[in-house]
Amino acid sequence: EHQQILYVAHMNGDYDTKQALHNQYYSETLSALKSHVDGFLAELEDLSNRTVGRDRNVHPRLPIILQHNEFVKQVFLAVRENLNYK
Repeated sequence: EHQQILYVAHMNGDYDTKQALHNQYYSETLSALKSHVDGFLAELEDLSNRTVGRDRNVHPRLPIILQHNEFVKQVFLAVRENLNYK
């Protein structure tokens, strides 16, 4: 029911209705987002730990993958910090 109301409000540019719904579900949304960020950070840590001892000659793209994962980790850490201020 609320999903349809939100959709109609969005399509009609009804900011007040959209804001009321966002406010109603704010804590649930924040909790779900924090859970997603924490889970993703844990998964990145696990993936990085699995690379320990891997032969870079056998896995030549591993350094770039680890560099990418570190970048993503820093982004998610910044997001988590922002979420913790809410």
